[in-house]
Amino acid sequence: MSAISQATPEILAELRALFDLFDGNGDGLLEVEEVSAIMASCGTVLTEAEVLDMVTELKPDLRKLPFEEFVNMISRPMVDRLALEAEIAATFPTFAGSADPAAEITTSSLQAAMAGLGRPIEPLVAEEMIREATKGGAAATGKISREDFVAMNGVDFSKLPPLEAS
Repeated sequence: MSAISQATPEILAELRALFDLFDGNGDGLLEVEEVSAIMASCGTVLTEAEVLDMVTELKPDLRKLPFEEFVNMISRPMVDRLALEAEIAATFPTFAGSADPAAEITTSSLQAAMAGLGRPIEPLVAEEMIREATKGGAAATGKISREDFVAMNGVDFSKLPPLEAS
């Protein structure tokens, strides 16, 4: 069942007014930039890539949102960004094999973590995963630090609490 069929007439009227306000050219479709502006006005600042992902998930061929899809998108529960960042950071010890703040993800710790998750991988696959993950700026040491791990996942490291060694 779509969100539009569950919304009250009052909510639909408010969403239509918001949609029309940001539909700059009046074509009944929201551009990625317009969706981004709506999200920002609602207090959710997303990158252009994140908004494009949302839009193309709903309308991959069109890359614009008609009103009904806008209602479906805006009706989704939003994840608290700080909670998401903390959750991503909390997964680091699983892959590093240690809660020590100085721990790093290595080929062997990645293999152990993946096996523990029921997805065992070969050493060469683990090496390639680390090599691929470190392309984006992490030092080419063959290891991934906590800071690099959270940065690769789009997390602002400076906002996270420090890990306590166990």
